Amino acid sequence: MLQAALLLTLVVGLQGIYLPVKKDNIWYKSFWEGKPNIFFLITDMSWEHTPFAVQISSEDISQSMQHGESMLAEKDQITRNIKSKNMSLPRDSPAYMHQILFKRSSPRSIELSKKGYMMDQATSFLKDKLKLSKMNVTFDLFWSETCNETSPTPVCGSTPYRSANGTCNNINNPNWGATFSPFRRLAPTSYGDGVSSLRLAQDGFALPSARRVSSTVRHPRQIEGHPVSVLFMTYGQFLDHDLTFAPVAGENGEAIPCCPEALGDTPPHPECAPISIPADDPFYAQFNQTCMEFIRSASAPRCHFGPREQMNERTAYIDGSQIYGTSDEMMKSLRTMEDGLLVTQITKEGTELLPPIKDLSNACNREEKADADQFCFQAGDMRVNEQILLTLFHTVWARHHNNIAAKLKSSNPAWNDEKLFQEARRIVGAQLQVVTYNEYLPRIIGSKPYLSPFDYTNYDSSISAGISAEFATAAFRFGHSQIASTVETLNSRFGKTSTELSSLFMNPFDLYIKGEIPKLMRGEVNQHAPRVDTVFTEEVSGKLFRGGLPFGLDLVSLNLQRGRDHGVASYTTVRSICDNFAISSFHDLQGIMDAEAIESLKSVYNNVHDIDLFIGGLAEKPLLGARVGPTFDCILSDQFIRLKYGDRFWYKSATSNFTPKQMQALSYTTLASILCETIPELVFIQLWPLLVPTGFYGANRVQPCSEYYKLNMTVFKES
Repeated sequence: MLQAALLLTLVVGLQGIYLPVKKDNIWYKSFWEGKPNIFFLITDMSWEHTPFAVQISSEDISQSMQHGESMLAEKDQITRNIKSKNMSLPRDSPAYMHQILFKRSSPRSIELSKKGYMMDQATSFLKDKLKLSKMNVTFDLFWSETCNETSPTPVCGSTPYRSANGTCNNINNPNWGATFSPFRRLAPTSYGDGVSSLRLAQDGFALPSARRVSSTVRHPRQIEGHPVSVLFMTYGQFLDHDLTFAPVAGENGEAIPCCPEALGDTPPHPECAPISIPADDPFYAQFNQTCMEFIRSASAPRCHFGPREQMNERTAYIDGSQIYGTSDEMMKSLRTMEDGLLVTQITKEGTELLPPIKDLSNACNREEKADADQFCFQAGDMRVNEQILLTLFHTVWARHHNNIAAKLKSSNPAWNDEKLFQEARRIVGAQLQVVTYNEYLPRIIGSKPYLSPFDYTNYDSSISAGISAEFATAAFRFGHSQIASTVETLNSRFGKTSTELSSLFMNPFDLYIKGEIPKLMRGEVNQHAPRVDTVFTEEVSGKLFRGGLPFGLDLVSLNLQRGRDHGVASYTTVRSICDNFAISSFHDLQGIMDAEAIESLKSVYNNVHDIDLFIGGLAEKPLLGARVGPTFDCILSDQFIRLKYGDRFWYKSATSNFTPKQMQALSYTTLASILCETIPELVFIQLWPLLVPTGFYGANRVQPCSEYYKLNMTVFKES
């Protein structure tokens, strides 16, 4: 049930569809312009607040900014000290690999994060001086501008193509959904001090260790219906890398040590937030591990006082930025600059792969592999080598782009390289939208008419497509519970081999083996993925990025700590904002979660309002026809509605520049057809590769690749 008191109806183009109010910086500004507040008080902190102007003198502003600059200089000095002492993490350590993987991909984020950190510290100073409450910090300081805009407003031309960085998608608000934008908020920030420190428990003390929560809350649900394939998990990871990337703090090119045993007597970096590991930990105790490295996400810049925000280095839109990059420079580096093609490499065996990164200082590369002329790969997203199935899927889409470009050149021989590239890029982006909304989303949240990819879509320029913090740190990480323990391969006679997943992190070199790509894809589309629940394979809950070690990081702990790092509100707060009835005690969770899940939560959290959003959302019983519960359903639906109706280049929109015939041709796209086209050795594949097959009969039967639809390129021939 959707209560009008909690939700705002978007009338234009979305009759009868409800979205949570646009709770981001834009929403705050409209609030000050006198827009009505339709929220009532919920648990913890809510949007219910009558703003009042905090009296801030010019002297207050000057002193606070001076304090911010001083604290920034102090942080920079600590960074230099750590570097001068050669204090980093071992290059072969899991923590090093994790930090390097999530370092900023753009040098611009370094300067922007400095501005953000300075404003964090200036806000803390102002809060203490004026004795402000957390509520004041969250709502009442926003109007206090202290500098010019951090991102200059771009001048938007009339190009029919998307920009690389997402600017000018929304003409009225050119920076909406662009790179380096702060994440939106479904719920107000929840920091321990109201400004930037990690969220606290209701009693004012620290929340239970993220590792304690990870190792305690483990309850699988019953067997679900038609199971999804491992490719479903890979697709989600690939899509996530199109939408979100929050770079971690730091600028010296090395990983920052945070755990006491690594620091010794050296003061910790102010952006450190290490995760304590209990002495009786069921996995790490045998290795005498008491601390897990964790560095905070870089602070987003802003020109106003208020709580800390984090920046998104990706574009918010489904535009294939993980394939093409998020800047003109990166995009150019991935192009041949001839015939609209992306750079690929052809191995000695004739296999087309992604271009290599030949820099041996890259954490993924290995000298012994380099001697054999084998290197890790380059794509539009630096996480391409994170696990081999992700690298494989990147390879599929790079091949697909080049196939489309070649067909366009055949139909339009007069087109130059730029025209061929941009046309192929927008076709690929449209096909990503079709597959996402037709094959992927319904498996998560069920079929929803307003999330169909086939209806004609009225673009709404008032909708921000920006990614929410709750989506990025919790809801869209539901797929982590679907990660399988092994990577299976199947040869053409369906002979199976299995490899531990943890041995294939940052280890994509098997792709150089002749015939390995079709084997990996056959295995991936036939292997069952685990259910969405609070159970995680040890391959990621203890062996993440382990390399040659017997243990690694715990992805679940990292997710929980990241949510606290981003000031994401508690599970009960977000659940209430999503218009699910308010929770006031663990008893109220009955019926929402299994009894065993409730008991495990009670054993680790002292108060029901302490529950982290990530673990609470996973513990919910799934909705009918869905794989997630009501809270994650709300967050995911909100985001994907925005990504559809708030995207000027959505392929079925009048503003997309596709003709009706082109729209129709694109709407016939299936993932099976793309896999058959790019990996012809498959020969056969099921209708819906994100679901395991039902043999040669049934709803998801296996059929020859020759029977799948091929994109009608004649509609893209210029008359």
